[in-house]
Amino acid sequence: MKHKNLFLPLSESRKSFLLATMLSAILFWIGLGVGSNLSDTSFWINSTWQTVKLEWLFMLAYIVLYQKLPSLKKFWKNYRFVTLLSVLWLTVVVSSYLLSPVYSWQNPLASMRLAETVTHFLFFLFLWDFFAQNTVSYRMIFAAVILSTLVVMGYFIYIHFAFPHLEAEKHVFSMRSDKLILNTHLHRIGYQVETAIGFAVAFLFMKKTKYFSLFLIGSLFVFLLWLGGRAAILGSIITLLICLFYFRKNISGKTLIWFGAFSILSLSATTYFHLINLDYFFHALNKTFQAGSLDHLLTGRLEVWSLVLKELQGHWLLGTGPQSYFFYLHRHTDVVHAHNFILQMLGEWGIVGTALFAILLYRAVRYGVLLHLHKPVSAEKYHIAAGLVLLSLSITGLFGGIYFFVQTSVYLAVAFALWVIPSDSAGNLHPVKE
Repeated sequence: MKHKNLFLPLSESRKSFLLATMLSAILFWIGLGVGSNLSDTSFWINSTWQTVKLEWLFMLAYIVLYQKLPSLKKFWKNYRFVTLLSVLWLTVVVSSYLLSPVYSWQNPLASMRLAETVTHFLFFLFLWDFFAQNTVSYRMIFAAVILSTLVVMGYFIYIHFAFPHLEAEKHVFSMRSDKLILNTHLHRIGYQVETAIGFAVAFLFMKKTKYFSLFLIGSLFVFLLWLGGRAAILGSIITLLICLFYFRKNISGKTLIWFGAFSILSLSATTYFHLINLDYFFHALNKTFQAGSLDHLLTGRLEVWSLVLKELQGHWLLGTGPQSYFFYLHRHTDVVHAHNFILQMLGEWGIVGTALFAILLYRAVRYGVLLHLHKPVSAEKYHIAAGLVLLSLSITGLFGGIYFFVQTSVYLAVAFALWVIPSDSAGNLHPVKE
């Protein structure tokens, strides 16, 4: 009888598969980043609204399929402190928006940022409940992000050869052309490659995909070198080193030799045959080693960060409101966020909002560690990969807009939702003794 139920139109397994497929399609589409790059701001606005709509589509599909909302009653019963913190944080976010000293509450960009923040939070709750209560194909979800990244990588290589005058590898952050279609706003392409590398680690612990994942991680890392984003490279390197240290017993020396040999061979071949140009990467390294000051080393970020602290004078408690950096009078015209996720939060929500969110992040990270620390790697592969993505993006977020860009925020929501659920079986959500 149970076997027959698997084939009913609205069985639990079919609902789970349908929703996981929809989530995978959404992540794939977000990863492509389709749009025009004739204006950074217009692309950012359009992609934000598009992504927010897709998140609401997923939540609506969840309600239609399961005829219910996430298990908020169970959440309140097991996690009352976290629930109270979340409500307080959302209250602060809304208050910061309404009381902002730099714009009125009717401002469309500010209201968009508020809607985006609230949507991400709700999206995380729906993901958390979906992952916790169902057997989900994480392989399909991870593969969707990796596949979209590979498509973007292939398209970038196409741009390199088809439009050499654009000098794609030198102007990865500022290309302008109406001929470009796919992922033409490349500000966050390094973040996406980081995410794909982290998710690919899960396939490293599967026998059938072990060597393919080595090839994949090596290729993505070489591509990251081509882009020359130092913060993204730093996040990926630290994450991979931590992964190697903690799981050295599960990764054989032969595997490491294969990985090193492939990476070196791939980098040498692509450079020798001029398939890629590493000049931008070497230029970035040269700027690092020859920087005459800390601000030059950080490519002007000290000036960006100091502006946040300056504008916060007199508004320390609640900040200057969501998306307020965009409206600072003395900002550089090309800078729309604080290039540091801590300062971004501090500027938007003040000390109170930042402290509340930091406590929530800390508890989420700690909870996941307690859930997955002493379990077999084979059973934890997807959770480990999710944790690595959180770590990598957060390291890069100290110098970039990880919690600002809408696409990476969605990746973080998926990774956090997976990180804070048990891996033994669906429906076994339970509090962990801390």
